[in-house]
Amino acid sequence: MSTIAPVIEEKARLIGDMVTRSLEMSIFKQAEQDLSTHSEAQALIGEIQTKQSNGGDVEDVLDRLETLDVVRRFTIAQENLSEVVSHVTKILTATLSDRLDILAPEAEGGCGGCTAEGCDKATSCDGNDSLCG
Repeated sequence: MSTIAPVIEEKARLIGDMVTRSLEMSIFKQAEQDLSTHSEAQALIGEIQTKQSNGGDVEDVLDRLETLDVVRRFTIAQENLSEVVSHVTKILTATLSDRLDILAPEAEGGCGGCTAEGCDKATSCDGNDSLCG
């Protein structure tokens, strides 16, 4: 039995569903399918597994695998999906810590993360112009 409040659990499932239906997930699923049906990539993956189980060096096979377009597309798709999940996690973390300011992109030429009133390019948060970005 879950100790999570039903409303929170429902919202978490909604977020999960939204990520599942995202463009990034669709691209990842297609890249995963392409990789799983690519005969050369699968042969190289099999070779890596065999060499690993025998304690052999797999670097040369990994290098050949990484040169395949299908593997590069899969890797990029995986990274993009990971960025979506990471961003959702960042929003949750910021919300829980009441730090929504860390989500806002830094103003160009601003004073970094300084939240002081009137902080701008001319004066840094501590009064030292050279520190102001």
